Amino acid sequence: MQRRQLKNAKITLSILFTFIGLSLIFADYFAGIKNNLFNYKNIALLEQRVLITENIGEVTDEDLDGTYVDFEDKFMTDRVDAYIGYLEVPDVDIKRGFVSIDSKYNSVSYNVMVIEGSMMPDQDKGNLILAAHRGNSSVSFFDKLYKLSDGAKAYVNYRDKVYEYALKNRYYEQKDGSLTIRRNADVNTLTLITCTRDDKTTQTIFIFELVSVN
Repeated sequence: MQRRQLKNAKITLSILFTFIGLSLIFADYFAGIKNNLFNYKNIALLEQRVLITENIGEVTDEDLDGTYVDFEDKFMTDRVDAYIGYLEVPDVDIKRGFVSIDSKYNSVSYNVMVIEGSMMPDQDKGNLILAAHRGNSSVSFFDKLYKLSDGAKAYVNYRDKVYEYALKNRYYEQKDGSLTIRRNADVNTLTLITCTRDDKTTQTIFIFELVSVN
């Protein structure tokens, strides 16, 4: 009798542990599905197709060969008002100005480039889209973006106000002359674009969402 009871107890415990194990596995599985659905819901709210009119790549000093010009050295001495705003990403030591979209110096050859289709930070639910090279040249302003962690802060100083953003998402797009910006249409966003580290065929898109304005 005791042996039968012990055997039944072992069977019951075995079933119980199996059930607990399966519950944990499925809990993780369904949690992953829920998370993916949440992320998809966020990024599917608005898809904006933009053209990338300049080649954004990994640039070294050897690649420059006189083609690129240091905008600040050559032009800022007598153009102190040339920049309309500044981008700062403290975690990767980025602090760089950007010019108006119609300026001839709005180019990755000189600056962080404002992409056509951008809206300035003071526009409700707008999206400021900036692009730059990565690499080790004087114009590789976005070289270390890949090091950013989720939640990393970025700041845009525009018209005497500081707009604080937090990194919410990153994804990859084929380098084919255009790309799709996927973002939450209900909030102001900042989008940073550069070529993907160790992959010459894609670009990495970093989506930041507005946290505060000071």
